Amino acid sequence: MTMVVVTGMPGAGSSTVIKEALGLIKGRTKRERYSVRNYGDIMYEAALEEGIVRNRDELRRLSVEKQREIQLRACDKITEWRRSTGHIIIDTHCTIKTPAGYLPGLPEYVLRKLKPDLFVLIEAKPEEIMERRRKDKTRERDVEAKSGIEEHQFMNRVVSMAYACLTGAPVKIIKNHNGGLREAAEEFAELL
Repeated sequence: MTMVVVTGMPGAGSSTVIKEALGLIKGRTKRERYSVRNYGDIMYEAALEEGIVRNRDELRRLSVEKQREIQLRACDKITEWRRSTGHIIIDTHCTIKTPAGYLPGLPEYVLRKLKPDLFVLIEAKPEEIMERRRKDKTRERDVEAKSGIEEHQFMNRVVSMAYACLTGAPVKIIKNHNGGLREAAEEFAELL
């Protein structure tokens, strides 16, 4: 059973690349048996149960301690799913920009339980990310300058390699530029 962790900052298009790639491999015997779980959705459900958020975007504004607690609860659920599922793709963020600074999306204690086999980091140009966020009316996206997006993507790269060092799993970086979704999805599908 394989666990692939796909990350990208808000607006990079990681969820879209996953969806497109799964469409490309549909019908290819074993390769299509991937179940997708969104870490943030699982965390949101846990926070809703506690009544501490009204929407998913409020998660990153919780105290670091509370976010850690919710991360661990979500990790336990994913670990259970992994036991009952063939292959799993975890759609998450490598780092979360919080008022206290960057929080690792998958701290060491989470990685130890999940035991991922591969990390995929989806990136786009800062201008593309800014435009995608501006157009996304379904979420409360933070407005961030180009330099902030560049810093966040740099942090994602650094933290991805730290994850690789902790787990022994490789990191693949895929560019998802405007007009290049198909190419990004094909590159990801080849990894599955």
